[in-house]
Order: sequence, then structure tokens, then C-alpha cells
Amino acid sequence: MQAIESDLFTRHVKLLIILALLVPIAISEAMAQQYSGDGVPSQIEEEIRWFVNRGRFDSAAENAAQKTSYSDVPSTASALAPNRQLTLAGRHHSEDMAKNNAFQHETVRGSTYYNSVTQPSPWDRMEAEGYNWNSAGENIAAGYNTAQAVYVGWWKSTGHRVNMYKANHREIGNGHFEWPSSTYRHYYTMDLASSANRSFLTGTLFNDSNGNKRYEASEAIGGIRVSLIVGDIAHPQYDVSTSVGSFAIPLQSIPAGSRVKVMLSSTVNTSVNLSMPTAYSTFYTVNLTPGGSIIYGEFIRGGSASNVGLREIIPIPASVPLPSLIVSATRLPSGAIERFTLSFPTASESSYTIEASTNTRTWQAIESGITGSGNIAMRSYPATNARKFYRLRRE
Repeated sequence: MQAIESDLFTRHVKLLIILALLVPIAISEAMAQQYSGDGVPSQIEEEIRWFVNRGRFDSAAENAAQKTSYSDVPSTASALAPNRQLTLAGRHHSEDMAKNNAFQHETVRGSTYYNSVTQPSPWDRMEAEGYNWNSAGENIAAGYNTAQAVYVGWWKSTGHRVNMYKANHREIGNGHFEWPSSTYRHYYTMDLASSANRSFLTGTLFNDSNGNKRYEASEAIGGIRVSLIVGDIAHPQYDVSTSVGSFAIPLQSIPAGSRVKVMLSSTVNTSVNLSMPTAYSTFYTVNLTPGGSIIYGEFIRGGSASNVGLREIIPIPASVPLPSLIVSATRLPSGAIERFTLSFPTASESSYTIEASTNTRTWQAIESGITGSGNIAMRSYPATNARKFYRLRRE
């Protein structure tokens, strides 16, 4: 037995070591703060979000995959970021419905979490969890055993489909609750909304180990730090992928038109492969060594309050960690350094620039266009009395 219902009403109202180690950003990331507003979805909740975000990226491809021909949704819409408050609103309503054997958008009489008289609507429940919305919508469903089944059920119902695919929605909370003694056993509440001008980089990190071109919770990769570099400056917020692979990073403070690089850093002690989506069902494979970091790709910050999903990031070809600069010195009989040599291994089809700074904020190129094909590049410079820092950049 299955049931679905939608609410169609939308309301608007490593500091650098002298002459030695190099990192690819000009400031330490130690001062950055982890974003926690996304919370931790459950496995089935994250699977639902992944299906929605895949379809929002390319609704024509979704129509083809589902053998449908709906024309009432945008051709593309930005990915939805997980939101802890919306997830709680959804979970609590699903629990109330399950335990009271109800199926309704209205707050259930006798709710454990809300006052059905003073907080009767989905919007009231969102606000009760602390979410200040500009626009919002809700879908509910019951009786479906899997994330894919409930998503397809919503996709094939006009009101639910339109709700899931509205371009002005930027955050989502999927609330699933299972209660064996209830009529439907599995209950779902999807709360969708946007708040002020908040926007996010968001996605789900996983390894498509079975090759079926879609995320499954058993394939999730947690413990991957996702951070942003705007120019040469580390963005003040980052996130670490959860046990189900979810993450989100606020973007609204980044100026429109900025070129933003996406860095992936492993905090786990094993090598991992990430299946990074580049289109509806194509992936770019990224390998991270234990504790390793790479610049995966980049995007241009848009001028509107819209999210950026993994499919909108342009991977950097041959994306490998920047090599470390190794220093050696030639000394005079007195012990003073006469010259010093910087060396580093090169990668094919890459070009490098060595830069110097006295304060790690302002950098000046001292040599550009250094190329190689796997060999060791060595550059020798006269020593000075000035205290300097050096770094390497890939052009």
C-alpha cells in the first residue's frame, strides 16, 4: 500500500616554511570554520536528495530515464543543499504521522513536537525548527520501501514533481520514519525552501563501485574535507562529507564573477576513489591518498542566489597535488649561504611558476613557464639577506 500527497501552495514573502614547503593557497586554512547547518541525513534521506539533484540538473535526461515526457519543470535547476532544520521538520512530521496512523500535511493532533492548533502548517513546523523561509513547499508519501521508489512516485505526480523541481528552492530536508505497526510502515516528508540570499556548493561524495551510475548509501565516502579557494584566499567556511557523503558550503559571501577552486582533502587513513558527476550519468574519477589533497576543479560564482552542484564544477585536467619545493644551498667557507636551489618534480602537460613573498600575502613571480614531463626541475638563485617565502603555482 502506498500513498503520496503534496502541498502545492508556495509562500513567498601550513604556513609556508622558508625556502621549503609549499601549499597552493596563500593563507592557512586553520582559521576556517566547518559549516554545520546541513546536519547529517540518514542513508535513505540522502539517496532521495541525490535522485532529486540528478534530475534537477537535466530534466530531459530524467524524462528519458523514467520513460516520461513531462514539460512542466525547468530544463535545469541548481542542486538542493541539505538543511538540518528542514530535515528535523520533515522527520518529526513523518514520525507524528506514523505513530498516529495519519497521512496529512496538517500537523497531527497529539504531535510529539508541534502544537496542532497554533502550528498547523508545514511552514509553522519549519519555523518551529528555526528555519526562516522566503519560499517553501512540502511533499509527503507513505508505503514506499526505497528511496528510488518514493522519488519515482513523486516524479510521476504533477504536484510533487513541480515542488521538487522549482528553481527558487535551494535547501531540502527529507524526513523518513519507519513504524512497523502503522498502516504504511514507511513515512516520508520532503520539505523544500529557500532563506534570504543563502546559496551553497553542495553534493554527495561516493564511489560508484558497482558501476550502475548512481549513488547508493553503501558507496558513500565520508571524511573528505571540501574547501574553497577564491583567488589565493581560503574561503572562511568548509565542510567535511558525512557518513552518507553529504556536504554543503555557503557561497553568498563570495562576490559574483569570482573564480572559485574546489579543494578535496582526505582525513581518512586509506586511499579512496571518488566518482564525481560531470553530467547526468557521467563521472570523473578522483583518487585521494591518505591525508592527500587535490584541487579538483573550479567554477565561476554566479550573480544570483543559486547553488552550485558537483556537475557544475569544471574538473582541472590531470588534477594532481602540487609538488613540494625542495631547497638546497651552496655555502661559502664562512658558512654563509651564497646561492640556494629550488627543485620539484614536474608533471607532463603542466607549466609552473615560482613566486616569492616577504609576508605570505603579496606574491611576485620570480620565474614562470617552467615545464617538464616527469623530470626534476631545478632553479638556482643568489641568496639575499631578506627573509622570504616561496611557493609553486600550476599555470
